[in-house]
Amino acid sequence: MKRVTKDLPEIKEITQLEKSSQKEGSGIVYEELLGIWIFKYVWKKGSDEIDHISSSILQLFSARLELKKKDPENNLNFEIRNSINFGILDIIFTGSASLKGLRPILLFYFTNCIVNIGNFPILNKSFKKPKEREMPFFSLIGISKVGNWMCARGRGGGLAIWIRS
Repeated sequence: MKRVTKDLPEIKEITQLEKSSQKEGSGIVYEELLGIWIFKYVWKKGSDEIDHISSSILQLFSARLELKKKDPENNLNFEIRNSINFGILDIIFTGSASLKGLRPILLFYFTNCIVNIGNFPILNKSFKKPKEREMPFFSLIGISKVGNWMCARGRGGGLAIWIRS
């Protein structure tokens, strides 16, 4: 199997990282997650092949994940922003996220959805915080400062890789 790109791991490497992170933790820490992450590829649950259709759509819509420090006193909590952009259309979800456990898991929830056309907001919808056991999450598998990538498995079992912006 060929590498996805020069600096990204192939699925066999990601699988090994995942096995290691399940046993010993990934070693990922709060400060490493801060910043803007551009979506690159996704694998469906149980597949060793990149889902090129979903990956292409998310790349076309410039899918991005942004994690900012929420509270200077607490290095477990983030402001989270998940967005897509297509021309003049922006769809932005904002909320909170936190790290849990050794692996760790990034639990998150969205409090708002904002839709803009150009500079004009056309929707601003608020959401209630779900119960913790119902929250979406990413099980963080690995991060590379050299290749500037991060990979994680979502609650539904899919695997994703992002590139630091």
